[in-house]
Amino acid sequence: MITIKIKNVREIVRSHRGPLAARFGSFFVDLESKVEEEIVRQLQEVFAEKNIDAEITIVPERDYL
Repeated sequence: MITIKIKNVREIVRSHRGPLAARFGSFFVDLESKVEEEIVRQLQEVFAEKNIDAEITIVPERDYL
């Protein structure tokens, strides 16, 4: 099992969507889950390019602990 914890969600959002989205985005959407979804999407693309058959699942932190 591999676990990845994203520790700089706001910085990621700021660099890709701008400072306003980073500051106020969490009032409208769950930024952490959106960043996790995008990272999983990118990992799946890389795995597909490398012919790696893998299942990637996002497990909520409260379920993991």
